[in-house]
Amino acid sequence: MAILKKIGNPVFSESDKERQYKVSNSACNVAIYETNGFVSSAWYDDPIGRFWNLGRQKKVNLYLSRYDVISNWEARLNNGYIQFYFNDALGLSMAYGLHKDVIRFNKQGI
Repeated sequence: MAILKKIGNPVFSESDKERQYKVSNSACNVAIYETNGFVSSAWYDDPIGRFWNLGRQKKVNLYLSRYDVISNWEARLNNGYIQFYFNDALGLSMAYGLHKDVIRFNKQGI
């Protein structure tokens, strides 16, 4: 919550499965999802590099490398809308929205 508060005022919402804390401003949109007391996902709508293919790929690599070295991530499923990357050692996956340029990290098994 302290990190979110640095970029704006978090808005809280809740569903049967998870709680969401979201901050939206002119620079980006960020949401953190909590499931059973654990951060289960983090979602980013970050416009940097959005309109340039190389910029989008650099952004994806930047986000993946924040969690672990790129070589530990494996691109597996691409359904034409979302490219999924998996890091089995960390138990993380990343979903990258190809058309909307949105990134969501998920903790596997939660």
